[in-house]
Amino acid sequence: MLHQEMKYTMGKTLSQLPEETKCTRCRSQATIRMTNHHANFCPPCFTHFVHSAVERAWKKFPISRDEPLMVAVSGGKDSLALWDILNQLGHKTKGLHINLGIEGFSNASVQAIERFAAERRLPWAQYSLEEVFGHTIPEIQSRTRRKICGVCGLLKRRFLNRLTLMEGFQVLSVGHNLDDEAGRLLGNMVRHREQYMENLYPYLPSPHPRMPARVKPLYRLDAYEITTYCGVRHISFLDSKCPMSRGATSHSFKEALRFLEEKMPGTKRHFLFKHLRGKKVPGNGQDFGICRECSEPTFGDHCSVCALRAHVNQPRKKVAH
Repeated sequence: MLHQEMKYTMGKTLSQLPEETKCTRCRSQATIRMTNHHANFCPPCFTHFVHSAVERAWKKFPISRDEPLMVAVSGGKDSLALWDILNQLGHKTKGLHINLGIEGFSNASVQAIERFAAERRLPWAQYSLEEVFGHTIPEIQSRTRRKICGVCGLLKRRFLNRLTLMEGFQVLSVGHNLDDEAGRLLGNMVRHREQYMENLYPYLPSPHPRMPARVKPLYRLDAYEITTYCGVRHISFLDSKCPMSRGATSHSFKEALRFLEEKMPGTKRHFLFKHLRGKKVPGNGQDFGICRECSEPTFGDHCSVCALRAHVNQPRKKVAH
């Protein structure tokens, strides 16, 4: 059984800057220092800065502003900040959460989402992994030797896609921030995964009628900026890591970039934006087949979800005593 103290927070406490420190934008008293941008902001101007970053990101998305957006929400800072920003900017949204069945952690995630949605009167839908797949993440971990973070990521991607369409939406918005995208880029470069680097872009078009387009509106904002935004906007989020994510390699790559960022501010932003500069929207001309089990698009006879389900459902071998 997994036990972890669940923590909720409203983000960064605003900096106690000297009284003579003025907001770069409006020249009033500044309370937020932005070292990476050589700027200081008051709370209203910082909110404008965040919203402007998302507006700039939206220019890369060939999607109408009137298109309804499904927002993947986990209860953490990124997804709740994203949902709040999109709502503030006038987008029509609905939250979508997949309950992974992780003791303590999953219930705490749901509570954070419920509180956020109720305060802002925003609609959302919840599905359990046990309901849509047949097993919770802890059950899957006990039945397979595969790294559970990879398995969890696979299932969340596939079911977020399927449930988005089932809910009547064509676009899924996810809360991947600058740190996430830069860390993913570094990992793919270190491992020479050129095929994944081609699809590392803030907008991914729908490659199949049964798969939604995917957008990452927060890719221009780093973790500090998003946490600070939650503090300014009084967004209470779950500030606890998944207890099953220990040893995830993605954390190591983000830590490496964080170290470089402390020595050379702006490293993460330059690293990611240099990769994206001049890059075109990934193509969607993939030749999909149909899964024999569930009729979802796949490249083989069986999709990855059905293959995993078959593996997990295999009878366990009895150990001779």
